[in-house]
This record gives sequence, C-alpha cells and structure tokens, in this order.
Amino acid sequence: MSRPSLAELSDRCQKPNHRRVGNWVARRITRPAALPITWLMLPSGISAHAVTLIALGCGMAAAAALAWGTSTGWLTAAIFLQLWYLLDHVDGQVARYRGTDSLDGVQLDYLMHHTINLLVPLGAGFGAFVRSGEPWWLFAGLAWGLGQLVSGLFDDTRYKAFICRLKSLDGELQVVGAGSREITRPTRLSPNPLKRLVWLARKLSEPHVMMHVLLAVAITQLMLADKSLTVGRLYLAFMAVISSVLAPARIFRSIQRQEAETEFKAWYQLPNDCELEVGKTGWRVTRRKEGKSG
Repeated sequence: MSRPSLAELSDRCQKPNHRRVGNWVARRITRPAALPITWLMLPSGISAHAVTLIALGCGMAAAAALAWGTSTGWLTAAIFLQLWYLLDHVDGQVARYRGTDSLDGVQLDYLMHHTINLLVPLGAGFGAFVRSGEPWWLFAGLAWGLGQLVSGLFDDTRYKAFICRLKSLDGELQVVGAGSREITRPTRLSPNPLKRLVWLARKLSEPHVMMHVLLAVAITQLMLADKSLTVGRLYLAFMAVISSVLAPARIFRSIQRQEAETEFKAWYQLPNDCELEVGKTGWRVTRRKEGKSG
C-alpha cells in the first residue's frame, strides 16, 4: 500500500475547520507543521496514545531542564516545549488517520495538558531557587503552576458538572453541537484600558503564548550572558502574580454571571414548550405550564 501524500494526509488527519478553530499558532503553524511528523511516524505503527505519552515526556523534560537553574537549561526547556506542542497535534492526527480517535484519547490528552501546566512553572521556580538560594522562588513557581492548573481544571470541571446533571435527568434534551452552529467568543477589544490589560494578561497565560515567551526569555538570557537568570526570574515573578490573580478572578466572575448554566443551555436545548425543573430525584424535562413564558 502506497503512502499518502501530505495533501491526502491533511484531508484525512486534520480536524474539521482546522483553519478556523483554535488559536492562531495552532491554525497557521503547528497543525501544518505536525503533518510531516505524522507522515514519518505512521509506518512505525505507533499509536496515538504512545505519541501523547512521548509528548508528556517532552514536557516533563522541559520542566527538568528549567529546574537545573541555568540559562542553557532554559533554552533546552524552550526547545522541548516547542516539541511538546508539536507532538500534541501529531497524536490527534495519528488517531484520525487510523480511525482510533476516542474519548479515552481525549481524556489522556487533557490529563497531559494539566500535568505540564503544573510541572513547567514548578521547574522554573525550583531552578530559580537553585540559582539564588531564595525560597521565595519556590512559592513563585507554585503560585504560577497552581494558577495555570486551576484555570485549566475550571473548564474541565464545568463539563463534568454538565455530565452530572445529564446523568440525573429524566427526559430528553436536544444536543446542539458546534457542527450545526457557530460558537465563538467576541474578539473585539474593549476600549477600556483596564479590560485591555486583563485581556493581555489572559493571553500571556495561554500555554502556546507562554512557551514562545519562554523561548524569547531563554534566547535573551544567552545573548546577555545572564548566568543569574535575572530575565527568567522577572518573568517567573510576573507570571506568578498574574496567574494567582486571574484564576480566582475568573472563577468569581463565572459564578457571578452563572456562565455554566448559560453554556449548558446553549449546548443542551429544551424541546418546544418545555422547561427544566429540579425535583427530589434529579432534573426533569416537563411541559411548560400555560401562561408561563420561556
């Protein structure tokens, strides 16, 4: 059997709307760049799960390199993180090519993300502690890591809450998937300077942005012969502050606005003339009483 061309591989491996869904780096750079790696890996018979575990190993190697506490370690970590992000797209492409994509694979992928989100900041904090001897940097790494972990888990726990309601549901809801509608968040920046700063802080906390900033920091340290990791420690301190502020602020804002309820109603819609009620045994889909508007 002949091997597919890259164009054929793209048609078979890429996500639907892969040029429109996701961050700019993934859409324009990483997904296309992952295809040649997928093409090379396919004849080996490697599974998508194995690729995910290799990606996890790259992320853990990045954390270990940061923990070494040297400018060379920071550059090594930055390279490993670039490879981690690349392989994070290869595993899905391998699964889609072989028809083995599954919820188990998605769950393993998410677990890998959360693990790296925690370990990399911890590694940076430990490395700064090794270099300076100041225990404050251990707490800075912990603050950064926990902030990233909580932010990621916040999304996952929302969907676990969805499943909890569905498991106790008496009746039927209509599932409205993204394939039949467009679910996007407004991208227009607010003219309010404070809101612009919050938007920028959130962007800087996104993993694909952090790994590029970390690469820039690593290169800067080498160019400046910064053996004391001054630039890296400044970045670590900055991320510790914004991560520890953004995570609880996001949770408070979401609860205040009841965003989980709003999103649940968007994905799982009631049949006409019905409403969702909570009873003694769980949630029920019931006919709306006359005179009661939706």
